Amino acid sequence: MVISVGALLRVFTIILFIAWWFYWTITEREADREKPKTVTIPVSGLFLRRWFTLIIEVVLLLQLLGLQILPLSGDPFLVQVIGFAIVVAGVSISFSARNTLGTNWTHAYEYQVKKGHSLVTSGIYAYIRHPIYTGLYLALIGGELVAQSYVALLFLLLFIGGHWQARQEETLLLKYFGSSYKSYMKRTKMFIPFLW
Repeated sequence: MVISVGALLRVFTIILFIAWWFYWTITEREADREKPKTVTIPVSGLFLRRWFTLIIEVVLLLQLLGLQILPLSGDPFLVQVIGFAIVVAGVSISFSARNTLGTNWTHAYEYQVKKGHSLVTSGIYAYIRHPIYTGLYLALIGGELVAQSYVALLFLLLFIGGHWQARQEETLLLKYFGSSYKSYMKRTKMFIPFLW
């Protein structure tokens, strides 16, 4: 039995996403234990966001398992290799960012500063202010390319939502950290080092 390279890329992509999910879950518990949240978010506020996230994850997983949604044309091997490279880059960026944040991390949609929160400006945060978003979007777009789907183009639209979310976070961080955050904003970009 011969397994195609495309099938292997799909399997490795799924493994990367599962490892990413485990890491996120474990580090979230550690972060919340070390630095408790200051605001309790009502379940109703989380419900829609969690369902939206779950739908994206399930659709991508089904595509990686072989469900064809808006299939791409062209050289499938090249598209999958490029997509896998983008997934690896995205997951690596988000792992690095999450590790650098440590216990200061909180869900973006919770809009809060944790007890004992400190401003992190080292590691990847020395270049961009929202590397987790950058990593997430790269990984999703790359995953869609591995699945050989035009849905990758739809995921580009998520950048609009990510930009809005990042602006909301920055408003909160400006209130909390004041001039320190303002000077941090002047020397860094939002998502892409030296560009944007």
